[in-house]
Amino acid sequence: MEPKKNIFGSSAIEKIGPGDIVRWHTLKRQEKKDYIENIGIITNVYVDFRGGRQVAMAKIIPLNGENSGNVEIEMFLACIKLISKAVSQ
Repeated sequence: MEPKKNIFGSSAIEKIGPGDIVRWHTLKRQEKKDYIENIGIITNVYVDFRGGRQVAMAKIIPLNGENSGNVEIEMFLACIKLISKAVSQ
């Protein structure tokens, strides 16, 4: 996918792709204001139209948590950090 200047989060499009292992943070839902580190595998990187503009998104299979491996989630691409790049053979 070629990055475009008018896509929100476009700088991450060429850095992250399918098969990459990534991490992101979510807030805990308990009394403490703390973060949970999540890890997952990218299945798809795409551009979606949200809030009146094009936004870079990713579909991820989470590897930790209650639903690990069972549910594919959507995340804003700029909120994801790369852990390991997929190796193509």
